[in-house]
Amino acid sequence: MFFCKLVFPGIAALAGVSAAKFPITNAVTKNTAENKMKSKLMAAAKPLTRKLDEGDDVVIDLTGYSIVFEKCQYVKFYNVGEDDGNDNGEGGILSTNKFVIFKLCNSNSCSTGCNYDYAEYVIDMYTYIEALTEMKQESIENMCNSCQNNCQMDDDAADYSEDCQSCMNECDAYDTLEDNGYGDASQFVECAEAQADDDAAEYSMGAYCSDDGSKITIGVFSDAYCSTINSDLDAATFLGYNGFSDHVLMAAYSTDCISCLQEVEDDGDDAADDYQQPETSETCQALYDAAGKCESPSGFKGGYLDYYSSQASNEDAICSFISSLDSGTYDQTGEIVIGDGGVKTVSGGSSTTGGQKFFLTVLILSTAGLAGYAAMLHQQLTGGGAGGLMGKGGALA
Repeated sequence: MFFCKLVFPGIAALAGVSAAKFPITNAVTKNTAENKMKSKLMAAAKPLTRKLDEGDDVVIDLTGYSIVFEKCQYVKFYNVGEDDGNDNGEGGILSTNKFVIFKLCNSNSCSTGCNYDYAEYVIDMYTYIEALTEMKQESIENMCNSCQNNCQMDDDAADYSEDCQSCMNECDAYDTLEDNGYGDASQFVECAEAQADDDAAEYSMGAYCSDDGSKITIGVFSDAYCSTINSDLDAATFLGYNGFSDHVLMAAYSTDCISCLQEVEDDGDDAADDYQQPETSETCQALYDAAGKCESPSGFKGGYLDYYSSQASNEDAICSFISSLDSGTYDQTGEIVIGDGGVKTVSGGSSTTGGQKFFLTVLILSTAGLAGYAAMLHQQLTGGGAGGLMGKGGALA
């Protein structure tokens, strides 16, 4: 009952704040994938400008903060609603929802532990992956454009500088992935049907959260909703690749600090770049807008929760839900973890306290005492107890 009270309000509150999700589409080719992701991602993003009661505009500024991935986690819960299914169309009594917990940390302290001026957020896993991989691809594109602009040389010129050679090698490797027999793992995030040429069985393929929640990979699943992993099949081999490159996908689970300061594109005008007003990146804006927010407990100074009235009223539920995801309450499949001694954790969560052990001992001893007393009464009533009761003035009808 405790878990029902904890999970359902959290999921309901989260569903209310993230109803508009990023569209996720597997790429047809590498060349078309980037443009499709960018257009769909930013079409779903809403500008972070909120109206005060007085009618003044408030622009949300996150330029001084950085995104930090904490963990991914599955949660199973009972389906509710008319369709008896979740957003992925998963039928049955139970459905699996996939979440990511991330932090916004003050960029000045982010790399040293993010222990002040931070907040926690929870969001749909696919939304988070798509946003972070889109940001990484945009960064690669900017780097390669800059490399091309700054490293142009005549064919008969001398050797390139070390920096130019490094960026050219990285860009060439990314552009020739498929030619060399490798796939870009970030292009197979969305759950989709997959079938091997020599296997009549039907599978699905999509993003998979590791057992400890620290990594996101691409897996092959035995069900249509990417819930039951088939550990015998390797996703890259299944598709005929020599392997997957996770250079882009790694951005979605890296614990590095990812600045929310919009990257300045190198257009060759250094003077204009020096005077460009700092802006919050579109990816950070979209994630902040869609995520469930837990800002008050950590004293977050950069939040704008007050301008999200529905989220502000549900903050306690969101914070409790994040705590349950982060404490090891669920295993890698989304089931509540229960051991011989009660609820136990998976990855460093809480254990049974001394007080809990004491009250459990008292309960066991009390139960044993009541059982002994009941046995004594039973013996008196069914054995020699009749004479004893008569001797004390009792009467038998």
